[in-house]
Amino acid sequence: MKNIYSFFSLSLISALLFGCKSFEIPNPFEKGTKETPRYGIEAVHYQCENFQSFGLKLSQNGEDAWVMLPDHEVGLVRDANDKQLYHYGTMDLRLNGDQTTLDDSDHLHLKNCKPPTSN
Repeated sequence: MKNIYSFFSLSLISALLFGCKSFEIPNPFEKGTKETPRYGIEAVHYQCENFQSFGLKLSQNGEDAWVMLPDHEVGLVRDANDKQLYHYGTMDLRLNGDQTTLDDSDHLHLKNCKPPTSN
């Protein structure tokens, strides 16, 4: 009986330690963050005037853009004549470095949108 008790105790302790192996205690002194951006890892986060922002993913060939806003997402197509302009319906995205704009003639006017600076 003592051997069975020891065996179960050893098994339980092993199972608990194995489960703790995958648990990671956060280090408050660690630089950087492991947080996934709201728009996903692949998206570029643009910060605009008036604390507004949006996420942007471009297709591999650059012909399509996917704009991610807080309440909805919109797929845009590159303009045939202007390679920095993407549009769909009334929404226009003009990629221009720190002066990128996203405009929907109805209600959305994001100006001076900047991608993150690489350090």
